[in-house]
Amino acid sequence: MKSFKLILEMCLFTLVIGAGLTGCELAGLDFQKSEIFHPHVLDPHTHMTAWQYLNERSDSTKEDTILSLMKAAIIYAGLDSTEYSDTGRTFIFLHNNAVLSKKSNKVVNTCYFGKYLVPERTANGDTVFSNGKPVMIPATSWSDYPKQEVKNFLEYLIIKGTYSFDNLTALNTTVQTLLPLGTDTLNPQSIMTMLVTDDGNSEIDLNDFFGSADQVAVRTGGILCTNGPVHVIDKVLFYQKLK
Repeated sequence: MKSFKLILEMCLFTLVIGAGLTGCELAGLDFQKSEIFHPHVLDPHTHMTAWQYLNERSDSTKEDTILSLMKAAIIYAGLDSTEYSDTGRTFIFLHNNAVLSKKSNKVVNTCYFGKYLVPERTANGDTVFSNGKPVMIPATSWSDYPKQEVKNFLEYLIIKGTYSFDNLTALNTTVQTLLPLGTDTLNPQSIMTMLVTDDGNSEIDLNDFFGSADQVAVRTGGILCTNGPVHVIDKVLFYQKLK
């Protein structure tokens, strides 16, 4: 009984001493000071057009060139740059990883160069065959594809109308792209679907519909350019239904 009383007294003594040490030192260490947390939300406005923003993020003279492979695609395909300056549009931008990405030094099929394989060629430009069929390998450059194919892909990434966190919901919104109707046999209506996930992440998902062959989560969404929102993806985006 005495030992219990002694332990109780020691505990009370420790609490009193501990309370008196607030703002002082304990074992030579300062107590952490209380600070008021001031939340800060980054301004999503770029104060520039989507085309200016793309150039800003693909400038070879700067360290940040995450959109350089998309810029190269636009130049190669000959797509009019004014398409990225027109108003009332939503732009899907390709992070470099959406064009070329490797794992264990192998190009993965989640990037454009890995999904859409091209024939292997000799130094003379001749196609390499195996068992009578062309050997297909990942591309190394946009020039490995026909210019019209690259242009079609870029047009699919430009949406008519403005869509971002302020007007998308957890239900799919079907949007129309600049890709001419009937160009893609798997997507003759040239549409895309967009939604905001109903969870803590609140990310924008593209082509996340029932029966979709694949969907892409936006890496960075809601970048507000003066002529429409920009959403950056790091995987290849396509519209295809499972068979």
